Amino acid sequence: MIGVSILAPFIAAILVYILRERAESTADGRRNALIAILATVVSLVSAAFMQRRFAGNYAESQLREVWWTSGGSGVNVVFAVDGLSMPLFLSACLLFFIAAIFSLNTFNLQRPGKTRTFWTMFLLLESIVLGVFSAYNFIVFFALWELFLIPLVVLMWRYGLEDRQKAATNFFIYTFVSSAFMIAAFAAIVYYVPRVGGDFDLRSVFISEMPHLQPEKQRLLFLFFMAAFLVKMPVFPFHAWLPLTHTQAPIGTLLLSGLFLKLGSYGVLRFVTPNFNGVLIEWGGIFLYLGIVSMFYGAFAAFRQKSFRYVIAYSSLAHMGLILSGSLSQQENAVAGAMIQNVGHSLANALFFLIVCMHLARNKTDALDQIRAPASFVYWAAFSIAMFSAIGVPGTIGFLGEVLILYGLSFKSWLIVAFATLTLVTSAIYMLRLFHKVRANEADTSWHPNLIEKFSMIALSATIIWFGIFPSFLATYAQTTARLLSQGVTGVLR
Repeated sequence: MIGVSILAPFIAAILVYILRERAESTADGRRNALIAILATVVSLVSAAFMQRRFAGNYAESQLREVWWTSGGSGVNVVFAVDGLSMPLFLSACLLFFIAAIFSLNTFNLQRPGKTRTFWTMFLLLESIVLGVFSAYNFIVFFALWELFLIPLVVLMWRYGLEDRQKAATNFFIYTFVSSAFMIAAFAAIVYYVPRVGGDFDLRSVFISEMPHLQPEKQRLLFLFFMAAFLVKMPVFPFHAWLPLTHTQAPIGTLLLSGLFLKLGSYGVLRFVTPNFNGVLIEWGGIFLYLGIVSMFYGAFAAFRQKSFRYVIAYSSLAHMGLILSGSLSQQENAVAGAMIQNVGHSLANALFFLIVCMHLARNKTDALDQIRAPASFVYWAAFSIAMFSAIGVPGTIGFLGEVLILYGLSFKSWLIVAFATLTLVTSAIYMLRLFHKVRANEADTSWHPNLIEKFSMIALSATIIWFGIFPSFLATYAQTTARLLSQGVTGVLR
C-alpha cells in the first residue's frame, strides 16, 4: 500500500513527461491534468486503506515494505509507517489531491503547451514528500529530504508569482545551508557509529547505537540535526526565506506551503525528540524559549502586514514556534499536541491560501485594503473555519493541538505557558483583524467561486471540522506515539 501511494505519482510524472504536448493543443493539457489527478486519487485511496489496516500499538512501524536490499552497504530501500508518520502521510495525500484539483484554476496552466513541466514536478514532489514521511532507512530519508528541493525550485522558478525567481533563489540558498548540516549529521553518524556495520536502518542507528555515544558526540550530532531542521521548519532567526518563498509558489501549490514546512518539524519529532533525551535535559530549555520567541516574532510581524499572503506566512512562523516548543518539551501531552498541530496547521494553511489564490486570480492583488470578496456563503464559511482553526477555537482541529501543547508545557514552566498564551491571544487579534479588513471592503458581485473552488473549500473545511468534533482518530495516534517520544524511547519505528 505504501508503494502504491508513492509510486502512483512517480509513474504518472514519467508518463506526463514522455507524452508529447503540442504548443497549440489544449487537449494535451487536459490529458496531463487528468493523469495527475488520477494519480493523486490512487495515492489517497491507497493511504486510506493503509489507515484502515493500521492496528495494534500505534507507535510501532506497520505495513513495512522492502523494495530493495543491498547486501550490507546500508542502502536498503525500506518504507514503513508508524503513529508519527501515518497522520502526515494521509494528510499529504489529501492535500496533494485537493491541490491538483485546484490547480486546474491556475491561469498559466490554461495556455497550450504549458502543463507538462508543471505536472511532472508536481507529481515528483508528491512522491518525494510521501517517501520522506515513510522512509525506514536513514540514507533513503536523507536522499529524499535533499531531492525535495529540485521539483519545488523548478515549480517556483517557472510557474510562481511576481517575485518567483528571487523566492526560488532564496529558498535554494537556505535549503542548501540546511542540507549542509544534514550532510554533517550523516557524516557524524558514519564516523561515530562504526558498529552499525553498513546498516543504516533507523532501528540499527537510533535504537542500538545512539545511546552508547559519548555525551559530547551526542551534543554535536544534536546540533547538526537541529540546525538542519530549524532552517527547514523554519523558526526565528532562521526564517528569512519563509515570507517570500511561502508567498510566491504557483497558485495551485500555494495550498501545500504549510505541508512543506512539516518536513522540518517531522524531522525534529523523528530524530531529535526520542534520541537525545540527555541533551534535551541539558539544552532543551533554550529551544523551548526559541520556539516562544518565534511565536512572538511571527505574531507581531503578521499584525503589521498589509498583504493576505504575508499575514499567513508570518502566522505559519508563529505556529512552527509553537510546534517546536511542544516537540522538545519531553512532555507527553505537548508532544502529542505538536503532532496534531502538524496536521491542523497544514489544513488551515491550505484553506487560507486557497482563498488567497481565488483573489489573485480575480482581483490580481491580495492587499487587504483592495481585495473584494464575493457574496458567497461557502467563501465566508471557509474563511471563518480557517480563522477559527488558526486561533484554536473549540470544534476545530487547531483547538486540540494548542490545548495539548499548552497543557504539556505547564509541567515545564508556567512562564513559558504565559508567554505562549499571550502570543496566541495576539494571533487571535491579527486573525480577527484580517477577517474584518476583508469583510469591510465592498463586496464584488461580479464573481462567485466556481465548482472546483467550492469543492476544494468544502473538502478542507469539512476535514478541519471533522477532526475538531471527532478528534479520537488523531488523538489515538498522537497519545500512544508521544508517550514513547517524550520518554526518550529511541526509534519509534521498530
